[in-house]
Amino acid sequence: MTGWVTKRLVAMLLPLGLLAGTATLALLTGTATLTLLAGTAALAQDKPADTDEAPREDAVRSPGPDAVTPETLANGDQPPVFGGRIFTGAFSAQPFSGFNPDYQIMIGDQLRVQLWGAVEFNELLSVDAQGNIFLPRIGPVRVAGIRNDRLTAVVEGRVRQVYRQQVGIYANLESAQPVSVLVSGFVRRPGMYRGLSSDSVLYFLDRAGGIDPNRGSFIDVRVQRGAPLRHKVNLYDFLLKGILPPIQFADGDSVHVGPIANSVSVSGAVNNAARFEFTGDTITAKQVIGWASPRPEATHFRVRRNNAGETTAEFLPLIALDPVVLKPGDRVTIIPEDRPQTIVVAVSGEHEGVQEFAVPPNSRLGDIIDQLSLNERSDLASIQLFRKSVKERQRALLHQSLDRLEHEVWASRSRTDEEAALRLKEAELIQGFIQRARLLEPQGLVVLGDSVSTRELYLDDGDIIFIPAKSNLVTVAGEVMFPTAVAWRADAGVEDYITKAGGFTRTADTGDVLLRRANGEIDKVGVGGFGATAPRPGDEIMVLPEPNVKNLQLGKALAEILFQLAVTTSVILGL
Repeated sequence: MTGWVTKRLVAMLLPLGLLAGTATLALLTGTATLTLLAGTAALAQDKPADTDEAPREDAVRSPGPDAVTPETLANGDQPPVFGGRIFTGAFSAQPFSGFNPDYQIMIGDQLRVQLWGAVEFNELLSVDAQGNIFLPRIGPVRVAGIRNDRLTAVVEGRVRQVYRQQVGIYANLESAQPVSVLVSGFVRRPGMYRGLSSDSVLYFLDRAGGIDPNRGSFIDVRVQRGAPLRHKVNLYDFLLKGILPPIQFADGDSVHVGPIANSVSVSGAVNNAARFEFTGDTITAKQVIGWASPRPEATHFRVRRNNAGETTAEFLPLIALDPVVLKPGDRVTIIPEDRPQTIVVAVSGEHEGVQEFAVPPNSRLGDIIDQLSLNERSDLASIQLFRKSVKERQRALLHQSLDRLEHEVWASRSRTDEEAALRLKEAELIQGFIQRARLLEPQGLVVLGDSVSTRELYLDDGDIIFIPAKSNLVTVAGEVMFPTAVAWRADAGVEDYITKAGGFTRTADTGDVLLRRANGEIDKVGVGGFGATAPRPGDEIMVLPEPNVKNLQLGKALAEILFQLAVTTSVILGL
């Protein structure tokens, strides 16, 4: 039976030219589905392409192989077709049952007529084949062809011929006539589709699967009644302005989508990156770029043309749009200004005056320093600079180190069950440390050199300059008994300050003690080297924890990450 149905379908479609390309037959659970690759049609044995059942609210098609997306519409490096994503099933999910004042009453429409007073009458009447409704004791009333806003007046005029007074009259259009409309041309599923005469052209196009974006035109949609053209619809009016002409369909009307017209593409700094259609041989760049809606940062545009196999390009500011004319196949790229006219640098810490400076892009740190209002506590020698790009780089390097550590933890092998159990506990402990470490944010501190090189440092947009306050304290943090701040003494060394803080804890790594200078520089000191580097006022001594793991390789990796965390985040994190 399936083979007979398929042969009949092929015999029917071949004379129509719908099988000009390759056809594939897929048999799924007893259902024969003929998928046309060159034409656009789908016929199913178990369920016809169109039924009389009313469309459901949940009939919106979910994205599938035929879904219109930028990926499926892109042609090489071309942007998608403008409007190609609107036909997803939403227009056909719910028919339009409302009426506008210009709607013309048609044969088959349902009218509610009410009379009260000397005569009582309340009935739902259908417009008969002659265009009339029949009222008892009054006779036929001609209503076909009259506008909806004149319906009550026409019925009242006929009633007044019999009842001149003491009778109230009201007439209302309640439901439109069901119609069958033929959708043809370059749509995905040409065919006859049921709807209401008040439905929009978008409804019937959506029922047919939408316009084929690679072949069909969004600016040449024709509504015909027989041969005469009734309406020509340009869907750009709907896409750009929300304007859709009201069309009253009749049984047997046809909606025809013409072939795709000439087009140019627009991409770059725009809200609507797409291929745009136009009629004629040329179109102004101003109109097309207006459709694409450039973003605020856009300043220039580039036009690439293909003239007799030779590619040429023009680069112009957007203010020079008016005289530029585009031809079919031209590609326009909207380009934002690469370099900002000014950059903004924030200043915080111990200073008086403005908190932000707007300066030219080639400004240096010395230019800001010269404008600062410092006070007697401002420690200009320890000035610090924080930069977003440095912060992002520090974060990336930190996460790479944590990823390597995580891999090493779970890749380690054990020889015995007892060793495996110990490794598991150790791995869980390190995994918790990794999770906590991922939450820490690097500071993005740029370590500055001597005063001459500091002044010559170029600034970036978003830089933060911090002026520390002068201090006569030395902070001791990390793996000491009592983390605290100790008054600076000229004759005291690192070990003296650690002793003042109660000495090392049992988990301290005495070989990894960091001395963080007030300007962000790091000196690494340890047992036997404490006297070599003397703390200065405002410095911080950071005692790191000892990685207490059995695996030497893991211990080394942990030590490196602990050092990395202390330097980039100023946080001492233990297991």
